[in-house]
Amino acid sequence: MALDNSMMDNSPDNPKDNNAVLIAACGNGVSGVIIFALLPILLAVCADDLQLSDTQTGFLASTYFASYALVTAISIFWILKIEWREASYAAIGVMVVAIIFMIISKTYHATLIGFFFCGIGASILHTLGYGIVSEMKDTDRGFALKLIPEQLVPAAILLLLSAYFSELLNFNTLFSCILGVLIIHAFIVSGIPKERVAKPDNAKFNILSGTGLALLALCISFAGFAGLWAFLERIANNSGINIDLAGQLISIGLISAGIGPLAVPFVPPQLGRSKPLIFSTIMAILPLIMLSDTTPLKYALVMVFLPAAWFMGNAYFCSVVSDKDDTGRMIGLIPFALSCGAIIGPSVFGWLIDNYGFSSAYWFCALSFGTGATIILFLNRSTHGDSNGRNT
Repeated sequence: MALDNSMMDNSPDNPKDNNAVLIAACGNGVSGVIIFALLPILLAVCADDLQLSDTQTGFLASTYFASYALVTAISIFWILKIEWREASYAAIGVMVVAIIFMIISKTYHATLIGFFFCGIGASILHTLGYGIVSEMKDTDRGFALKLIPEQLVPAAILLLLSAYFSELLNFNTLFSCILGVLIIHAFIVSGIPKERVAKPDNAKFNILSGTGLALLALCISFAGFAGLWAFLERIANNSGINIDLAGQLISIGLISAGIGPLAVPFVPPQLGRSKPLIFSTIMAILPLIMLSDTTPLKYALVMVFLPAAWFMGNAYFCSVVSDKDDTGRMIGLIPFALSCGAIIGPSVFGWLIDNYGFSSAYWFCALSFGTGATIILFLNRSTHGDSNGRNT
């Protein structure tokens, strides 16, 4: 049923001006990415505690990504047909039950099943998180603030456990931490509005529209970032940097990724999107130069600047996807585009290292960042995003 816009603006649940909605969207984002963010360490503790082979460990990750990718890929069919608040509660419930099942059973097959259902729950939460923000007035600010806890909460869990409770870094502890995050999230889901922002009645769904091109740009850009991120330890090892030091510096990168989007709400509206996006893209590309013949200091500087710059720009990518999506159905494909980038990037990056060396892989990252940003800048100009992106 179409909703009157004036009614939406005056509603106490109006997602355009209700901070509780932004907090709920952040909760959906954190719960939607926490397993992915902690996946390397989760797989390690699963392999150790359950005595798994490399093949079995790989199946755990593949099972999670398979269910996650499937649900996000078909989000165009369900995102407008479900009640977002109830769906979020249901998705949290699915993940909670799956994790409790894994902790109690603590077997390979139980964990495999648990990862499958966690992928379903996480994909629903992550998709709806993007949908919630897309209906806000200031999407630049909304997407930026949503990205911050998605990076900082997993980073805090990992840093606290590794630095102060390393003896407790095991299967039960890690999954119990995730369980705690989900339970806390359940208390803020009520901030999701029941009313929805009306979309134009004449809006038509077209995967080949500007929204599809914006999603492709996001996939291309993230492929470069994901490829680099997957090989950070190998880059450090190739440069003679101690593996323990590299791990600490990578943790700085996680924090940097969460801090970078903080800059977006403070960007003067008159600058629009183009100038800060160009700035963030340049600041993401320049640190790649320091990875050639890198030292611990150069490596640390890369961890400080590159993730912050990329995630700052990511907020603008998401806003342009939202602007181009007149139907409200394609915004849910953002997690799918990111997952495609996560699949493609490391494979290409690794192939380039094996065949042409590290420098070619860094060029791949630079081209990915530049190509993705160029497409987004073009699309942003076509929708007058520089004048309309920061609504007031």
